[in-house]
Amino acid sequence: MDPLVPPAIIRSEQDYRRIELRTRIRELSTNIEKNAIDLGLCAVEAQDLGIDLATEAESLGIKHRRLQYLARICRICAEVGLQRVDYEPAGVTKLRVITSLNPKESYFNRETGQNESLTEHIVELVAEAPELSVKEVQEKVDKLKGLTEDNAMLHKSYSVTKSCYENTILRCFEEIRKRLGSAGRDETGMAKEYSDGQVLEALCAEYLGDPRNFLEDEDCSKEQIEVQEESNVGTTGTISGLDIPQESEVALRSPRKVLPGE
Repeated sequence: MDPLVPPAIIRSEQDYRRIELRTRIRELSTNIEKNAIDLGLCAVEAQDLGIDLATEAESLGIKHRRLQYLARICRICAEVGLQRVDYEPAGVTKLRVITSLNPKESYFNRETGQNESLTEHIVELVAEAPELSVKEVQEKVDKLKGLTEDNAMLHKSYSVTKSCYENTILRCFEEIRKRLGSAGRDETGMAKEYSDGQVLEALCAEYLGDPRNFLEDEDCSKEQIEVQEESNVGTTGTISGLDIPQESEVALRSPRKVLPGE
């Protein structure tokens, strides 16, 4: 081999397909709202070919999570046997909520006392979604997840300064995530991170579990407590609790004459 002549780059069909997918994703990302399903289908194939969606999203200037949930929508719908023509009318927002369900899991119906496959519920929700509001879809999904009553999800918002978030909160959350490790793996085998809500719960639980974070109750045992003495003088002006003859009681009420020489 001539060292001055670079070797030819041999590409497989998968390599060529990866190049095509990257080009296609770049084209579709110019109008994500219009091309959402097409972008999701390309993202699914890209994942299967080992393309890092996080890197692709960063190069395109779009959010990684958007590519992830679009891919999940298309993947879950295909897994439960739905075609694009079946699920596209539901809209991306509702589909994102519905496909947060795992078709491999089941739902215990208390009324029938039986476990029901979530696959069937996903298919039913997708069919009903065009006639339902996003809130109604979310309520049905929460019920299937068991997120009702005390387990219902609450959404809270707080305002902090940019420096506080970047230098305190974000750094703290990253350290908690390192300690918690992986939250499992998604359908593509990629490790999942714990959500901000789960990290906040772990942080608060750790704080509450440490007795050093609480002030001890002040010891009041050495304080002198004044007890008001009860008067033994009745409302009539007489001393109660003493056995005084009736004559003496009358004498006490009568003015006493002072005799000379006393």
